[in-house]
Amino acid sequence: MPHRSSDLPKRGIWRSPSEMNALETLFWRAENHPGMRSNMVGVFVLDRCPDWERFVGRHEWSTRVVPRLRHRALEPPLRLGRPFWVPDETFDVRNHVHRVRLPTPCTTRQLLDLVGAVVSRPLAPERPLWEATLVEDWDDGHGGKAAYLLKLHHSLCDGMGAVQLITVLLGEAAASAAEPALPPAHRRAAHATTLLAGRLAKVLLALPSAATRAARGTRAGFPRLKVPSAGRVVKRVVSFARTTLVPPAPASPLLRERSNAVHLDALDFPRKAFRAAGKAGDGTLNDVFVAGLMGGVDRYHRHFGVDLPELPMLIPISVRKHDDLPAGNRLASTRLAMPVSGLDPVTRIVEAGRRIATVRSKSTLRALDLLTRPLAPLPGPVVRFALSQMFRGNDLIATNFSGPPGRLGLAGSQVLGILPFPPLLCGATSIALTTYQDRCHIGITLDTGAFTDPDAFVAALRESFEELFALAPRDRVAPLTG
Repeated sequence: MPHRSSDLPKRGIWRSPSEMNALETLFWRAENHPGMRSNMVGVFVLDRCPDWERFVGRHEWSTRVVPRLRHRALEPPLRLGRPFWVPDETFDVRNHVHRVRLPTPCTTRQLLDLVGAVVSRPLAPERPLWEATLVEDWDDGHGGKAAYLLKLHHSLCDGMGAVQLITVLLGEAAASAAEPALPPAHRRAAHATTLLAGRLAKVLLALPSAATRAARGTRAGFPRLKVPSAGRVVKRVVSFARTTLVPPAPASPLLRERSNAVHLDALDFPRKAFRAAGKAGDGTLNDVFVAGLMGGVDRYHRHFGVDLPELPMLIPISVRKHDDLPAGNRLASTRLAMPVSGLDPVTRIVEAGRRIATVRSKSTLRALDLLTRPLAPLPGPVVRFALSQMFRGNDLIATNFSGPPGRLGLAGSQVLGILPFPPLLCGATSIALTTYQDRCHIGITLDTGAFTDPDAFVAALRESFEELFALAPRDRVAPLTG
C-alpha cells in the first residue's frame, strides 16, 4: 500500500546526525551517576486497548521511518570525541515493546507507581535507547481503558523532539485500520575506528579552506576573529556563571536531601483557564505555569512552617529552528531565582514573566553550549561530576512545550490525554507541562528524599493553580487528577 502524505513526516524517512552533539554526549556519559539518569517518559491515556500485533507492527514501521530508533550509541576508541550513532545490527522491535496487566481494579496511583519503576530502570546501553509499554485493562474512571508508556533517553531528543517522534508513532496513520507499507531497514554498522578516522579526515580536509577564508577576510579588511573588550568579556563570564554554574539563590532548607527514589503525580487543567489567568495577569501560558509552581512551593513550605523568599530554578529553553533535523536536542538552559513568598496571584504572574524575560538573552542561551563543548571529550567520571555540579542546587526544574497539534491514536485506539514525566537531574522536583487538544497536562517527578510528603505538595500545586484561575472566575474549571 503506498504512503499517504499524512503517513510520513514532511521529510519522508528522517535524516539525523551520525554522532551525538555535546549536550547529548553529556547526558549519555553521565548515565552511571544515579542522580543524573536522564530517562523521560510520556504516558498516553487510550480509550481502548490496542490489538497487540498491530501495536508491535506500528513500532516496527516507525523505526523504519525514524532510523534513529534502530541506532545504538557507539563510543569512539579511547573516547576521542563524541559517541556515534550506528545501526543496531541485531535490532528486534520486540526487545523494545512490552505489555503488562496490573491487578484489577487498577487505580491511577498504581499506574503512576508502575511508571516510576519504568523511568528508574536504566535502558540497555548496547541497544537503541527507548522502550514502549502497553498497560492493558486499566480504567481511569474518565474513559481511559489502557495506557501507553513511551520511555526515551534524553540523548535521543528533548521535549520538542519527543513531540516530533510522537507524531510518527501516534499520528493519523497509527489509528487507522490499514498500516502503511514498511520502508526498508538499514542494518550495516561501521566500526568505531573507521568512524573516528572519517571524523579526523573531515577535520583535516576542512583546514585549508578555513585558512583560505580567514586569509581572504583579513585581506579584505574584515577579519573573522573579533576580540571583544575586557569589559564585555567580564560581562559574559559573569552572565555565564550566573545562569549556568552558580546557584542563583540558596537552596530550600526543606528540600536539601536527595534519595534518587522518585514519586510521580499529575495534574490536568483546561487550556482556556491558563489563557484567562494569563490575560488577567498580563502574562503568557508559561508565566502562569511558573507562577502556579511558585505558589505551590510557597504553600508547601508554609505547611511545614518555613518561609522561603526565593527558590533556585532551572528552565530549559528550546533553541530549535524550523530547518533543524527532526528530534535530537536543541536546548539552552538558564538558572534563576524565583520569588516564592509574599506575592499575590497577579504579582506572581507578572514577576514570573519579568524574571524569565531577563535571562532569555542571546549570550545566556549560548552558555550551556559553550560549557558542554569542552566537557564532552573528558573522561566519564569527570563528565558525571561536572554535570552534577551544573545541576546542583536546582530545587525545581520546570519545562513547558507544545504537544502535537492534531488528535493522536494507536492501532485502533484514540489518545485521550498525555502525561509528560521529565528526569530529575539532581533536582528536588522536575515538572513538565504539555498541551493536547483543549487540555494542559502537568507531569510531576519528585525526589522523595526532598519531598517527604508528596501528596501535600501536589495538593499545594492544585490549590495554587486554582487561585490563579480564580482571577477569571468564569473560566475556572476543577482539574481532573488521579
